[in-house]
Amino acid sequence: MPKIKRNEHQIELGKEEDVIIKGRRFHIYFKNRYMLISLTTDILTGLFYIFGSIVSLTNLPALYGTIAYLIGAIFLTIRPLLKIVRHVFIYNEQKQNGEKKVAVSDSDDDE
Repeated sequence: MPKIKRNEHQIELGKEEDVIIKGRRFHIYFKNRYMLISLTTDILTGLFYIFGSIVSLTNLPALYGTIAYLIGAIFLTIRPLLKIVRHVFIYNEQKQNGEKKVAVSDSDDDE
């Protein structure tokens, strides 16, 4: 039987974006919470599309399949939005550079 090579990951406890799910004998460590959310939406998208397909093949009302496809489409839209949220950062340039805004006095212009 072939051996499976496992990669080790340095766990940095206390990082805000990491998620740790604790079980009795083991812990599941997700390096980034956005990755966990993204994987969850992918799985749910697939499940809703499978359910919609099964409904289309059976005698169940078409409304159930349509709702399942709609929910799957919403999850497909959420995934790129999560990537945008994950990769876009907003920061204050003045705080980043350590600069202070200099107030300009109007009285200097009158002279």
